[in-house]
Amino acid sequence: MQISTREARKICLIVVGVAQSGLGISAIIITYLLHFDLFDLRVRLYTHASAEEFPPIYTLIVALFGFFSIISGIFLLTEREELGESEI
Repeated sequence: MQISTREARKICLIVVGVAQSGLGISAIIITYLLHFDLFDLRVRLYTHASAEEFPPIYTLIVALFGFFSIISGIFLLTEREELGESEI
């Protein structure tokens, strides 16, 4: 059984798109947990004095990373669908 280059690309786009979207969703969940301080995560993570000064900046960076990961994953999945339509 041989897999063509186009089929291999579709499989790769699916795997990377789902993984990127999952990573983005987990980053958003971590941001939520850090921002609302559920489970006392700030106390556990911010042990250094310099880290305690900028929690909103850290949560903003993680949230932006999460949103961009989700958007990029969605774009990869839609590219897979466009690649499938071009074969017809």
